[in-house]
Amino acid sequence: MKRRGPSWLRPVVCLSGLLLAYYAFPLRLDTAPETALSVLVTALGLGALGWTLASELMHTRRGGETRSTRVLIFLLILLVMMFSLTFFLVNHVDPDQVAGLETRTDALYFTLSTMATVGYGDVHAEGQLARGLAIALIVFNVVVVASLAREHFGRGVGGPA
Repeated sequence: MKRRGPSWLRPVVCLSGLLLAYYAFPLRLDTAPETALSVLVTALGLGALGWTLASELMHTRRGGETRSTRVLIFLLILLVMMFSLTFFLVNHVDPDQVAGLETRTDALYFTLSTMATVGYGDVHAEGQLARGLAIALIVFNVVVVASLAREHFGRGVGGPA
C-alpha cells in the first residue's frame, strides 16, 4: 500500500512556492518595453488562469465529475498571486493607479481585501486601469469563484439536489 502524506501538504507547498516566486519575480525598470512586457505576460497569465477556472465551471455545469478541492484551491491561489503581481506592476509603472500600494505585500493585501469584498480603503484603486482590474477581479470572484464553490460544495439550502 502506498503511503500518502498529509492532505494539507501539497496546498501548503504550492502556496509556499507561489509566494516565493511572487516575491522573487524580477522587476527591473531599466527600459519601459521590459516593464510593459512583464505586465503583458502577467495579464496573459491571468487570462489563462481565468480560462482554466471558467472551463472548470463549464465542466461541472455540464454534469462532469467535479475536481478535487486541492485543484480549486491551487487555482484560486494562482489567481490571487497573478492579480497581486498585476496590481504591483501596474502601480510600479504608474504610481497613481493604486493609492497606498508600495510593496508586493501591499498588492497582495489589496487583492485579498478586494476578493473578500472587505475593502478597508487604506489601499485603494485610483487610476482607471487599476479600477478596471479591480472590477474584473470582483466580477470574476462573484461569478466564477462563487459558482465553482456552489457546484463543488453543494447547491445550498432550497436549491435542487
